[in-house]
Amino acid sequence: MKYCILASGSEGNSTLVEDDQGHAILIDAGLSMRRISECLQAQGRDLTRIKAILITHEHADHLRGVAVLARRLDVPIYASRGTLTLIRRYLPDATQLNSLNGVRIVFGRLEVEAFPVSHDAPETVGFVIWEDGRKLAIATDLGHVDPSILERLNACDAIVLEANHDLEMLRTGPYPFDLKQRIESRIGHLSNDQAAEALVKIASPRLRRVVLAHLSQQNNRPDLAFDRVRFYLDAAGHQHVDLVIADQDEPSQLFEV
Repeated sequence: MKYCILASGSEGNSTLVEDDQGHAILIDAGLSMRRISECLQAQGRDLTRIKAILITHEHADHLRGVAVLARRLDVPIYASRGTLTLIRRYLPDATQLNSLNGVRIVFGRLEVEAFPVSHDAPETVGFVIWEDGRKLAIATDLGHVDPSILERLNACDAIVLEANHDLEMLRTGPYPFDLKQRIESRIGHLSNDQAAEALVKIASPRLRRVVLAHLSQQNNRPDLAFDRVRFYLDAAGHQHVDLVIADQDEPSQLFEV
């Protein structure tokens, strides 16, 4: 299994995951089709590899490009029932809209299961993806990590996890007070410390890589997120975990699980 974070942040999010036979899925389409195509080309891929689009929730930075992509590629779209309600408004004639609730879906050699997370959008989900016993988890918009989410993140080979803000930067920054409260709430976004604390709880010798994603451009810095999470992991004896920061403007390398 391979994966690439095409973009991650408040301006747009999208991740490519593919099996060892080249069957690929796109998780979120918060970029234009042109931008997604450019990111794929940078990895030697193109849009024809995509067999399905999976959406975590209805916010524009995860949904912006889905209508154009769906029409051009004629591939199925999967989301929770709550998210599908909104998607149907944008794609009233679409016939390939499918619910993720309570099912495990197979794309080529990839097996995908959604799990609920707490965020300020109806039925937001993260994903666990398997291929031949290898396990990847993706959770990029959530306000806290409860025991059920820890269970999903457990025994992973790789994790893409939100580290949205540095708490001090958020509290002293320029955002209005009500927006700060929303971000810091249990339906907002994870801080660097919250992400680090969650990772320490589930890290094991099996976990080889963590990608920190959805960093705020206003309330975080890549060095702050990296240093904070690295400190927690090292202090807990998990020096073996490779730590990577996802970028808003440049796709990551193509990682292998």
